[in-house]
Amino acid sequence: MPARWFKKEGILPVALGLAALGVASYFLLFAPELRTIGSLRAEIAAKDAEVAEAMKLRTEVAQSRVGEGSLWEERLRTWERRVPSTPDTGHLLAEIGEMAVRHNLKLFGLTVASATGSAQGGDPTAAGTGAPAQGKEGAVEARFRLTFRSTYRDLAGFLDGIPRARRLLTIRSVSVKEKADAMVAEIELSAWHRRGR
Repeated sequence: MPARWFKKEGILPVALGLAALGVASYFLLFAPELRTIGSLRAEIAAKDAEVAEAMKLRTEVAQSRVGEGSLWEERLRTWERRVPSTPDTGHLLAEIGEMAVRHNLKLFGLTVASATGSAQGGDPTAAGTGAPAQGKEGAVEARFRLTFRSTYRDLAGFLDGIPRARRLLTIRSVSVKEKADAMVAEIELSAWHRRGR
């Protein structure tokens, strides 16, 4: 008898209708929203991956500033220190004088060398076509001729100290004559500074 009561009153059709309405509303209303939520979650995951990649690149850039970037900055500072923007002849002559005193050079003389000939009589501009010329690379050369008497050890120490000088100095020529008690040396140096812009 209870089975007839459901059929008579129409509760079963109402319950089935409500269930069908729930399923239809799920497919019509909630399923598109759930698909939208799923696509938004996928988009968020893609953005999170992009942010992770950006943070990784940021870390690499920060490390390169510490590593390779700072190395280039240090090289640039060294270049600016060794090749100043002005001739700064006073400091250059003081540094060469300090080196001469440190290496015990006797009868030390320093003069400005002419640009037309070297200490050995050749043409330095013709021999040094691969070297930086005046103005070609933004650097200007000033030549100096040094004459002094010394022992071989003092001469070697002085010549070894030239590349370690605070300024960029290059040796153009070296002439050595032996005497009974010492050697007489004549050295032509080039000092460099940057060309004014």
